[in-house]
Amino acid sequence: MSDDLDALRAELDAVDRELMRVAARRLQVVRRIGELKADSSSVVFDRDRERVVRARARLNAQAEGLPPSVGETLIHALIEAGHDVQSEVVAARQPAGRRVLILGGHGAMGRFLGATLARRGHAIDAYDLEDERDLADAVATAEVVVLSVPMPLAATMARRVAPLIAPHQLLCDINSLKEEVCAVYAAECRGEALGLHPMFGPSVSSLRRQKVVVCRVSDGPVSAWLLAELGGLGAELIETDPATHDRIMAIVQVLVHFRTLVMGEALRRSGVPIAQSLAFTSPIYRLELAVVGRLFTQDPDLYASIEMENPHGAAARDRFLEAARAVKAHIDAGDRDGFRALFGEVAAYFEGFGDEAMRLSDAVIDLLAERA
Repeated sequence: MSDDLDALRAELDAVDRELMRVAARRLQVVRRIGELKADSSSVVFDRDRERVVRARARLNAQAEGLPPSVGETLIHALIEAGHDVQSEVVAARQPAGRRVLILGGHGAMGRFLGATLARRGHAIDAYDLEDERDLADAVATAEVVVLSVPMPLAATMARRVAPLIAPHQLLCDINSLKEEVCAVYAAECRGEALGLHPMFGPSVSSLRRQKVVVCRVSDGPVSAWLLAELGGLGAELIETDPATHDRIMAIVQVLVHFRTLVMGEALRRSGVPIAQSLAFTSPIYRLELAVVGRLFTQDPDLYASIEMENPHGAAARDRFLEAARAVKAHIDAGDRDGFRALFGEVAAYFEGFGDEAMRLSDAVIDLLAERA
């Protein structure tokens, strides 16, 4: 038996070495693709291509008698390694580092953005409100000026900085609202201007697969460079106009966070301790609790600004309350037919996303089960 076991382990080791050789060959091909993309200014990270590769990995695994999840897990690791390789290729082809001034650079998002760009070889200068330097002097030394200040200060800072921007410079911001700030840029900025909104917080590990909304105000070569740099870092750029952005944020941010705030307050009012409820938890409840709990570990002023400053926010909150009353009315009346009808209308609204919702939630639930 010992000899048979040793022989099988030796065979297994040989298979593992072959897997490594094949993985290395794949990364060599990926590197060549990255070089072609860098030379042609193509998009480095192609989300559609990733989806195709993942789907094919599941099918190929199944065809070989493996669970599809094994194929997807293996290809995920290789895709991530490939992104690292292509990032290195793109970074090596970049011209000399740019000078970037981040107003609010000591805040959480400012630090994240500064560290991310510094790793690409750019010179980062962080300037905050208490900085003793002259603002105009600090701005004059930069090629790119980024406003990374709290939402209530964004428009005020835009009015202070926009007149200081020269034609060869770029002014941009990462504020959650775009209409007012972009209007200031259009009226008062002589240089290039972009409204940017990263749809993530500073706790992410990288920009890879993170969405950044882009509102173009005044294009030019520095704007083109920054957008290409964000794309090279793996960000998915979503272009729109400022008015559309703010209307969508009333759903994506105001409505969703309002619902989470209300859920947290309702749980508190229940009087049931979190620890006690977790003893009875289902995977979905634990996931729900993670979303709610995450919000309440963060800065209340951030969420106050999101809820209070979006001009479309009140209508979004009203729709939430109307929907809650409608659902409650069917339940309180024991109106099963009405409940079914409402449920069906919402299900129809989600048609086309339902399958993805199941896949995403199943993946998260599996992860929760592993870590619970």
